[in-house]
Amino acid sequence: MLDILEYFPKELVNLISKNNLNQIEEIRIRANKPVILKQTFSETILEYIPKQEEILKILQFLCDNSIYSYQNQICNGYITIKRRAQSTELQEKLY
Repeated sequence: MLDILEYFPKELVNLISKNNLNQIEEIRIRANKPVILKQTFSETILEYIPKQEEILKILQFLCDNSIYSYQNQICNGYITIKRRAQSTELQEKLY
């Protein structure tokens, strides 16, 4: 779970980290709607509403700027992370 957090903006990471990371099964991020954490026995709605541009940055960062190469996974509702974030500097540039 901690690997995926490297791809998110710091503010969102701080909110997610306040929850039990071992119980989070899914992070739902939609434009102009609150982020939802699906946990083993519940859902938590965070007070964080990302804009469409922010979601695109997260997606590009996850896909290493090659969304086309992840097209099939995205259509199936998931993305497999093959590597860790390139660097903290890159993340700071994106967010």
